[in-house]
Amino acid sequence: MSESKEKFIQLEQKLSQLIQAYKDIKIKNETLKEEIEVLQENLRSSRQEQLKMKDEIDQLKVSNALLGDKEHRRLMKLRVNKLIKELDVCIAQVKNERI
Repeated sequence: MSESKEKFIQLEQKLSQLIQAYKDIKIKNETLKEEIEVLQENLRSSRQEQLKMKDEIDQLKVSNALLGDKEHRRLMKLRVNKLIKELDVCIAQVKNERI
């Protein structure tokens, strides 16, 4: 009977260890979930900052082209030509609506 009692005590100890391991894993899981949320927020803010910087770069390129920077003149000419084409399309649409 003492052998079965020892096995029962061992089983009880292993069960306690298993419960403690489960609690530790549960705490670690919650910590990791919180860390994921923080990292996702950081990623969102980094993406927004990247978009703002990209827009700022585009604006700087346009302003440099307007100031006569040779490097950006081609860019400005392309943008002006694109705007002119869009205006031509709009004018053609207005003329077609009047008819």
